[in-house]
Amino acid sequence: MDVYVKCGLVDGVRRVFEDMGLKSVVSWIVVLEGVVKGEGLENGRKVFDEMPERDEVAWTVMIVGYVENGMTREAYELEGDDFWEIGWDVGVMVGTGLVDMYAKCGRIGAALVVFRNMPRRNVVAWNAMIGGLAMHGKGKDVVDMFDSMIGEGVSPDALTFLALLSACSHSGMVDLGWKYFNELESIHGINPEMEHYACMVDLLGRAGRLEEAEAFIKSMPFAPNEVVLGSLFGSCYTHGKVKLGEQIMRELVQMDPHNTEYHVLLSNMYALSGKEEKANFFRKVLKKRGIKKVPGTSSMYVGGQLHQFIAGDKSHPQTAGIYMMLDDMIHRLRLGGYVPNTSSQVLFGCSTRDDCTEALEEVEQVLFTHSEKLALAFGLTSTPSGSPIHIFKNLRICQDCHSAMKIASYVYNREIVVRDRYRFHSFKQGSCSCSDY
Repeated sequence: MDVYVKCGLVDGVRRVFEDMGLKSVVSWIVVLEGVVKGEGLENGRKVFDEMPERDEVAWTVMIVGYVENGMTREAYELEGDDFWEIGWDVGVMVGTGLVDMYAKCGRIGAALVVFRNMPRRNVVAWNAMIGGLAMHGKGKDVVDMFDSMIGEGVSPDALTFLALLSACSHSGMVDLGWKYFNELESIHGINPEMEHYACMVDLLGRAGRLEEAEAFIKSMPFAPNEVVLGSLFGSCYTHGKVKLGEQIMRELVQMDPHNTEYHVLLSNMYALSGKEEKANFFRKVLKKRGIKKVPGTSSMYVGGQLHQFIAGDKSHPQTAGIYMMLDDMIHRLRLGGYVPNTSSQVLFGCSTRDDCTEALEEVEQVLFTHSEKLALAFGLTSTPSGSPIHIFKNLRICQDCHSAMKIASYVYNREIVVRDRYRFHSFKQGSCSCSDY
């Protein structure tokens, strides 16, 4: 039967268990796992609904399956059906699945409630909670949680330290990050892996200590991979280190010549450093090769439906209302202190002051219609006043949108949670959980 499941032969699994009468919970779970893996979550849900009895493993299969496939709405609906009827004593597997789900959906408070009420917690559960807090930029809470974990006698593993180092990186806690990295092997007997080294490179790079990061890479016991070099390359862009960026770019292109992000980032780096000719030449090369920047997309779940936006989007059925709200929103944000951040937009070819003024106005209009702002305008018009707004973006949130979200959270007295490619940003009363780091 195990062979059927691993090979995705769901019909074979069904036939075996039909002959057995599908009497045990274990039998149903094997079928459930087989259907989820072989036919997808929709058919898996049908099996789940047919089960006469469900234990924590069955719940975990479905909840984790939904979360891993980005189907957060379905996970919520499943939970809302009758999950809480089985009470808080849900077991480690389901509890951990819920903690992970809530954290990934931006509801870190709910994740904490579930975690604190779990009667039993193993290292996997602790890692889910610590990783969730790290994802939300709550560095101090991560450190406190780690201390509690040690205090309860739970031994950390390699994944625990990945979350710890990530939290230190996103919170600017360089010295503490070094401390944890040094304790990996000396105190806890864990051999640092490539991912731990990547976290340290990111930690140093974000703090602007690029020379240290470069020296750290050279001291590694193995050759750096694309993640390690890519992290340093991103820091070169952030801190304007063009020469080092060019050097790393050459290595990255050899590793992955088709990665568009590196090419676009270097082009932007040239532009921001005033190297107009190099920037234009590089952009022509990119265009000739057919390399295009991945468009930013912001998504929201409202009323049980997914709503997606791209910059300047006018395809949504409620476009007219969204843009009316957007105009009013920008006006109110300006009164609240918002100034469009045009520093990342390079203006070439301005021969007169009027030309530059006109170009800046065009840049501002582009900034105003970024996908995050369109999603926010839609959220303000389609959700109850005072309720949280959750936005998911496929790329990193830009500096201008980050500033706008902070002010919007104060002006509209709303919590605005933005999940970008790297982390969660929770905006409340004019500040962000990342502390602008």
